[in-house]
Amino acid sequence: MVGLEINTEETSAGVPVARLKGEVDLHTCPELRMLLVRLMDARKAHIVLDLAGVPYLDSAALGVLVDAVRRAREISGALHLVNMTPFVRRAFEITRLIKIFQVHESVDAALAAIAATAVPGETSPPA
Repeated sequence: MVGLEINTEETSAGVPVARLKGEVDLHTCPELRMLLVRLMDARKAHIVLDLAGVPYLDSAALGVLVDAVRRAREISGALHLVNMTPFVRRAFEITRLIKIFQVHESVDAALAAIAATAVPGETSPPA
């Protein structure tokens, strides 16, 4: 395994969508943590993580994601997980962590949910 690839793009509404490819474990999760911290420091309250390319994640990765949920809530946001592989979904279900995340079937479903929670008149900060 080469490691973790993360490709991030921002929607026209200012929502970052990070597509992960590879295993998220003790060795690769610092890269994910840096990305999430950077996005939240930029006041990106809602972040979509596309996990279609993640066959495996470990407890260190879960810890990074739980910390990100806590930080997102501090700025009235959420971490939106989409396209979970069966193994990854099972890891969230076994640990019951699935209850603290916004889980969607697709990026479009996550973006629709985020748009539905937007406060009228409120705009995202410029990128």
